[in-house]
Amino acid sequence: MGDVIHGSTMKKRIFFLWAVLLTGQLMAQKPAKVQNDFFVLHNAIRGDSTYKTFDQQVAFIKSLGFDGVEINQLDSFEGMKAALDKHRFTGSYFYIKIDVDSPTLDPRIEPDIRALKDSKTVLAPYIVSDKKRFASSSGMADSIVVRQIRQLADWAKSANLQVALYPHVGFYVERVDHALRLVNQIDRPNVGLTFNLCHWLATTPKADRTDWKGLLTSLKPHLKMMTISGANNVDAANLDNGPTGIWNQYILPLGTGSFDTYELVRFAVQDLAFKGPIGVQCYAMKGDKPTNLRNTMAVWKHYKTRMVKR
Repeated sequence: MGDVIHGSTMKKRIFFLWAVLLTGQLMAQKPAKVQNDFFVLHNAIRGDSTYKTFDQQVAFIKSLGFDGVEINQLDSFEGMKAALDKHRFTGSYFYIKIDVDSPTLDPRIEPDIRALKDSKTVLAPYIVSDKKRFASSSGMADSIVVRQIRQLADWAKSANLQVALYPHVGFYVERVDHALRLVNQIDRPNVGLTFNLCHWLATTPKADRTDWKGLLTSLKPHLKMMTISGANNVDAANLDNGPTGIWNQYILPLGTGSFDTYELVRFAVQDLAFKGPIGVQCYAMKGDKPTNLRNTMAVWKHYKTRMVKR
């Protein structure tokens, strides 16, 4: 009789342990909630007839549930920083011009960086050749870029901030592969890059876009920020440049267009475990700006729900 009871008890214990292990496996397989900050570029509300001031704009964007907003350019820093401080809101990234035709960095950059100390703001330098001395992605000014971004990185390190090179179509650094080469040359732990969906589409022929997952995987060690939008998967070569051309195809309301932006986000967040901020591009977007922002937040919430249910 004792042996029978002992055997029954052992079976129950084994079943219990099996159930615990199975539950743990199922919980491990269940997609985690999306933790990335979701922010909006300032062009989403800049120029609106109702929300005209930095104070009004920041208050409105925060009320919609966004986690932050871009600080756009040095000229707007003081006004935007005051509004962010007042509303206890995040400047998700600071868009800074670096001109390779200039021997030194703009003297306003360093004190602005100090003012952002210990914030979550990512410094996002976009790199141009204002005098057109150096062609886009030619590599001819790379030594200048490396020197200037290392200086920026030193200031950022003192302020406990990250730097993410910002590839932009038509600028000196316009392609993500060029940005990645520069990041490797700069070789600073707080310097990485941004993946901008619209600019990647604008600089990448359609035939070369099929392995975007492989591209993101290669960028992952240095990926500090992403910007997204609705977009059509069409060739830029067939479009006119400017607001009536590429941006009407590559910057659409989130959740629209033939390019699968949801899968891009899902892959980055769940498969690559990307933890950085994700921003939404709205440049030259048609329609009422406040309505576009409300719709954008609704789509983002839908994205998050889909990822958790997957």
